[in-house]
Amino acid sequence: MIKRFLPILFFLFILLSVSACRDDEDCPETFLCKTVLIYMVADNSLSSEAVTNIDSLVSGMERNSINGNLIVYVDRNSDVPKLIRLVKAEDGTVSLQTIKTYAEQNSASSAVMASVLKDVTDRFPSTSYGLVLWSHGYGWLPATTTTTQATASTVATSPQKAVSLRWFGLDGSDEMDIPDLVTALSAGPHFDYILFDACFMGSVETAYALRGCTDYVIASPAEVLAEGFPYMELVPSLLGSAESDYIRLASLFYDYYNAQSGYMRSASISCVKCSELEYLAVEEKSLIDAHVDELNTFDVTSVQVMDSYTPHLFYDLGHFVECFTTEQERVSFENQLSKTLVYHACTPNILSIGSSGYTSFFSVNHFSGLNTYLPPSGNATRNVSYQSMEWYEAVGWDNTIW
Repeated sequence: MIKRFLPILFFLFILLSVSACRDDEDCPETFLCKTVLIYMVADNSLSSEAVTNIDSLVSGMERNSINGNLIVYVDRNSDVPKLIRLVKAEDGTVSLQTIKTYAEQNSASSAVMASVLKDVTDRFPSTSYGLVLWSHGYGWLPATTTTTQATASTVATSPQKAVSLRWFGLDGSDEMDIPDLVTALSAGPHFDYILFDACFMGSVETAYALRGCTDYVIASPAEVLAEGFPYMELVPSLLGSAESDYIRLASLFYDYYNAQSGYMRSASISCVKCSELEYLAVEEKSLIDAHVDELNTFDVTSVQVMDSYTPHLFYDLGHFVECFTTEQERVSFENQLSKTLVYHACTPNILSIGSSGYTSFFSVNHFSGLNTYLPPSGNATRNVSYQSMEWYEAVGWDNTIW
């Protein structure tokens, strides 16, 4: 009986809100469509790319008449952080309206991100929300991972650098750990999707940690070229509300880079359905539990890597399972993986920055759509950090010596 009245109550709430706001210019509008926040942590080497991507969003909005609300929070190294709304005029032109200017702040802080989310939801209450997290990224790995800093300091001067790469949440030298990201997002609305325009964020550990915050995660399991997503083409799907829209966000990214040549033909991407992740964990746990002894001495060198670091930090999840199971054993796991990954694609080679800071391609012969960390490949300190991830216990790594 209560459910029958919910649409009526919501409609009355809208009418009352509009009525109450007529004489109050500061009262927020109510949007009966999606609001998308693009959260740009660009107080780093990607500062100029932030301007390019915002211009691309403007062009995309000018080309499309899709209803929706695009909000950009941008923190660049040459300016104070700002909250900006893309506004389309009757003649079709799009302008950038500054909603709020902030004092200099650490945009990689969970408290700052939570406050920005509150500003957005207070000012733009909507029926649904999407989120783009734009910056450098490093999967689930803790901010203390030394390779992150080596990459940041050497990429700009690497003599073999042909194009720039981006790796989420670097503000100056400050980064955001995944548990802190979850804390920040938990203070905001539930998102239809979270799109990471950052490297390595297509990790099963990250997606599993975010499963309560969003319905879909769109991310790359490997490195992303600094140019990022082709935002001019993305606007209609960013503002869409169907699974097909989120699949298109991923496929447009892949198609754009797969059509390039040379160093620019490098892309890996996935669209993860978060409601399926717990079932995926159950399937992997059954396999890990059945192979504990061999996993205690597992040789990771046979597994498809998703980076060029020394030692490697990211491996292909599906190929890892393939390497320690029989075809018959993993049928159920692979069926569940196909339900969890509603889209995934990868070019034959991925451009990557190794620990030395030099760029090179590595071949991708096995691609399941998610990367994962393998404890035997890491050092003791990193393995301890991994033990704090929900995925670690969910799949039974705690039953091994790792």
